Amino acid sequence: MITAELKNDLHGLNPLRWNPTLLEVVLAATMVLSLSWALKATLVVIASQAAIFAFLIRPALIRNPLLWFGLAAIATASLIWVWTIADNREWLFVYWLWVVFLAVAVRDEPLAERILRSSARFFIVFVFLTAALQKASSPSYMSGEMFEIKLLNDSRFVTFSQLLDVGVSISVAAKIAFAQLKSPLLEFIDNSVLVPSTDWVHTLAIWIMWYDLLIQIAIGALFAFRRQLTDILGHFCLLFFIFTTYIPASVPGFGWTITIYGFATSKDKFPRFAAAYAVAFVAILLYQLPWRQWVTYW
Repeated sequence: MITAELKNDLHGLNPLRWNPTLLEVVLAATMVLSLSWALKATLVVIASQAAIFAFLIRPALIRNPLLWFGLAAIATASLIWVWTIADNREWLFVYWLWVVFLAVAVRDEPLAERILRSSARFFIVFVFLTAALQKASSPSYMSGEMFEIKLLNDSRFVTFSQLLDVGVSISVAAKIAFAQLKSPLLEFIDNSVLVPSTDWVHTLAIWIMWYDLLIQIAIGALFAFRRQLTDILGHFCLLFFIFTTYIPASVPGFGWTITIYGFATSKDKFPRFAAAYAVAFVAILLYQLPWRQWVTYW
């Protein structure tokens, strides 16, 4: 005989349930984020593994506030320990863990979902507008220099560069220049070196720069208005950003994070967008396949 308590535990694992709640999806997605891409600190990895193991044994534990408080506290302590070298994505992850803990701790699902929706919207607006402001104030970004260097020297952009007809020879020459700059045996005036490039690479960098800047401003601004039309346009822009940005840029952790935000703000009001964000979760997983090496090889 199956007890009522066991039925509740098995409820979240029923494969016939095709309409999980917002809270269920966010908790599961945040758990994946915690285990795979968030902080590489040993304690956080172990805590995430323990949480996954506890969830598999007793699914109801995923809604236990103590589990999320433990994860949030360990992640916070680990981040503070390395705060001088932590990047923005890691800070966002820790903030979001505390949001999830608060949502679970209230023990009221409608209130929990309101907390998730409002927090996700805040982070979308804050992250994208702050990032746009920071980039717009950077001379190296606005000149296209940053993306020009990425196209020539960043290993994550190798396949993307080749597909856009950035010559292999110019990329190799740029890598040699960077390698020389790092050499302790060579000296350069002002500790700088002229990196070889082409007009085509510079043009590509300018296009990418304007796309990146304008779409981030659009996403942040559209979600700030809190109107149905602007939300619809905002979701279109955010989904386009997710599906396109993480093809050349292999940064699945941040992509997964903003997909959680998008799903949380669309689940009840815009179910079709929520379905698109569910596809985006799958796309980010598939983007990690070594297809870039396959394209480069062929």
